Order: sequence, then structure tokens, then C-alpha cells
Amino acid sequence: MQRLIAALLWASCLVVGWHNGASAEVWPSRPIRAILPFAPGSGTDVVSRLVFNQLSIELGQQIVVENRGGAGGTLGTAAVATADPDGYTILAHSTSLAITPALYPNISYDVTRDFAAVAAFGRMPTVLLVAPSKGIKTLQEFVALAKSKPLTYASAGVGSTTHMTAERFRLSAGFDAIHVPFRGGGFRPELASGRIDFAFSPIAVALPEIRDGRLIALAVSGKERASALPDMPTTLEAGYPNSDYALWLGIFLPAKTPQAIVERLHQATMKALQTPALRDRLATLDVEPMPMTPAEFGAYVRDDIVVQGALAKAAKLKPE
Repeated sequence: MQRLIAALLWASCLVVGWHNGASAEVWPSRPIRAILPFAPGSGTDVVSRLVFNQLSIELGQQIVVENRGGAGGTLGTAAVATADPDGYTILAHSTSLAITPALYPNISYDVTRDFAAVAAFGRMPTVLLVAPSKGIKTLQEFVALAKSKPLTYASAGVGSTTHMTAERFRLSAGFDAIHVPFRGGGFRPELASGRIDFAFSPIAVALPEIRDGRLIALAVSGKERASALPDMPTTLEAGYPNSDYALWLGIFLPAKTPQAIVERLHQATMKALQTPALRDRLATLDVEPMPMTPAEFGAYVRDDIVVQGALAKAAKLKPE
């Protein structure tokens, strides 16, 4: 009898193990929901949608994108943290995920504990913008004006990359400014009208307005010049040390998602990013590849949390 019971238990374990393995093997068998915790039109939104279009082809399943903005991206992010870890809910996020612990200490999730890093899409610089009506032609003219009186600057929200880029540059250049947060990337009309003095924006979304003259670009925030704006100096070139700041983008799954699904999604994403059409399109948006394993990407995010926390402290940003 004891042998029979042991045999039955062993058979049950085999069945459970086979079922779990098979579930991972057949994933995905239905459409996938991708949550972007920002409003439409942001740099994260633009790049993620391009990647998801190709990733849908690689996976053979539709990826349904849901913009769920609010509270500095924490609302949409929290929804993924508590989602079923079955691979059917993906989080597309950015550098602002790493600033969350410093600015939102009371959120319901833990960035390092509740998510499994999957793949980085890449990193991209932002560009410093002003309205043509300001009559500013160079970064030096802009800084001189900013030191003469407090200026207003817009961002896609507290803790967003556009917010933190402005803070890093402000600290380097040595001037004060008044932050006017918006929900998502909808601040550019206010900026173009001159009602807001300046802002940093991902090149990917600002390029059309720069080219048609609605906005004036003064500098880019990357370590090197942007291919889309080759004549535009970097803030480092202009003489402002430690002012560079790049936006990284990537995808995450709930922490308890089976490793087989994490690896499958990682491999499909890497294959999608290497597709010539997508690779060339991202290059025109100055998205620099970040080829990393899931473990390497997770370590990168953890390190960035420390960097972003130090920036928040230096800028004297108050927790929300």
C-alpha cells in the first residue's frame, strides 16, 4: 500500500511538472495586454508601440496596448505588479521606474521585488526646447536668461524622464526654475505658445515640431550628438558637466512569471529589435540598442535606482 501511494504521488508530480512546462511551451496562446503607465504621445509610448507591432509578429499573437497614466506612472505599474504572473500582462516602462522609490515611498509595490526585468528596448536622449517667440538662439543665451529670473519648465509628470533631465541640467547650470508637471507629453502646445519657458522632450516625439519651426532646439542631453540633430551640441559640449541624461526603455513581467516565459519573451523581443525595418526606424529616433540578458537588465535597473535617488536628493525633490 505504501508503495502504491508513493507511486501515485510521484505520478501526480510528473503530471503537475508536465502541465507547468507545457504551459510555458505553448505561451502565448491568446492576445497579450501591454500596459504603458503614461499618456499617449510620450517617448515611451511611441517607441513601445513600434516594438510591440513587430513583437506581435514574432510571437504570433496580438499585443493590445493600454495607456494607464496617472500618479507619475505608478497607477499602471501597480496594475502589473498585482496581475496574474502568466505572461499575458506586460509592463512597458522607462527610467522613471527607477526614480519611483525616491519620490513615491508609499506605493503599493516594490520595484526590485515585484517585477521581472525582461528586455531593454534601448536608450534615447532628450532635447532642450523653447518657443520661437523667446528669441533664444543658443544654450548660453538660455542659461543667462534662466539665471536672471526664475523660468517655468514643463514635464510629463513628477518623476518622469523629462522632469529629471531638466533637474539634472538645472543643477549643472546653476539656476532655479519652477516645475509645471503635465500628464504625459501634452505640454508641447503650451511650450510652443510661450506660456511655458522651456522643457526637455524625447527627440522621437519633438522632431516634427523642431523641423517645422514650432519649437527651437538648443541642446541634446546625450553623451554624444543625436543623429537626428547632428548640428545640435550636447549639454556636455556646451560646458555643463554631469548634465547628460538618457531615457532607457524596456519591458517587465510580474515577478512570479515562470522563467521559461521570461526567456521566451526576451528572445522574441531581441529578434524583433534586430528586424531591419524596426532597427532602422528606431535609429531615426536616436534609440541606441541596449543588448542585455534579463539578469543584466535587472541589475542595470537596480543600479539606476541608486543613481536616480541621488539625483532626487541633490535636486531636493520632495516625496509625493
